[in-house]
Amino acid sequence: MAKHGVKVTSCFAIFICLFLSGCVLRGPEFSAKSTELTDTPFFPQKRYQCGPAALATVLSASGAAVTPDMLTERVYLPGRRGSLQIEMEAAPREFARLALTLPRSPEAIVAELEGGRPVLVLHNYGLSFWPRWHYAVVVGYDRESDRFVLRSGVKKRQTQRTRTFTVAWHHAGRWAMVVLRPGETAANADARLYLESAARFERGASPADARAAFDAAVKRWPAESVALIGRGTAEYKLGDLRAAARDFAAALKLDAAQIGARNNLAQTLLDLECPHRAREVLAPVDMGTLPVAMRAAVEDTRRGVERAMERGADAAGCSAIP
Repeated sequence: MAKHGVKVTSCFAIFICLFLSGCVLRGPEFSAKSTELTDTPFFPQKRYQCGPAALATVLSASGAAVTPDMLTERVYLPGRRGSLQIEMEAAPREFARLALTLPRSPEAIVAELEGGRPVLVLHNYGLSFWPRWHYAVVVGYDRESDRFVLRSGVKKRQTQRTRTFTVAWHHAGRWAMVVLRPGETAANADARLYLESAARFERGASPADARAAFDAAVKRWPAESVALIGRGTAEYKLGDLRAAARDFAAALKLDAAQIGARNNLAQTLLDLECPHRAREVLAPVDMGTLPVAMRAAVEDTRRGVERAMERGADAAGCSAIP
């Protein structure tokens, strides 16, 4: 009986340990020195509206002219008395900024602070079945006291022990976001997440801003074909066809299966009055393997190539184009 009792006690202790490991997390071990972005703007929140206030803080820190009132209709949902992350990530694009989510580690937050960039975070100060959500902006980390410094609610400078901060952040899914100017990348940016954000940004951005965003990706991740395709598309819209052709060709060298890059290169060559070169680029495409939308795009380009070839030969200098 005693042995059985020991076993039960041991299992209970293990359960408690596991529970606490999911809630009271060990603080990260930073090699970083203390840092605080004291010039970060502060917007005291109105009732329930921490989302607009926090987003205005990071947008203003990036140089955008914005106030919480300008963001309320964009991100605040009265029925929920709060803001969803999807709206928080979308709104910066209206101010020519990219929103980028960070890797889910406190170290990633500190790395952004060291780079001079405040970080917007979501906390949950309640329970999983009774959450109490709150957006705040991390502006500093004090190594000696092991505390984060935040712009939070109506407090311009709130400090939280690293463990307290991490627990509340963990219960909110470890979501953190930075706002980037076109041409910037985050300290610990993930290539896939950045390129996805840049693609969403490109839809409503000026071609010059889109080019800057993808140019930063090409420099940071030169082996990413999608970055080259994005920059080439922006160059095409800017009218720099030869630069666009170089980027599409470079993307194909990295990944010959990129049909979008192949079709874009063919169209660009066609616009440069090089239909024979365009036909060569499209020759390897197996139309039967393409999705409907891509097949229609390639067929349209091929028709344009054939019409151009009927009109005459390639213009001078086509051989020098990639």
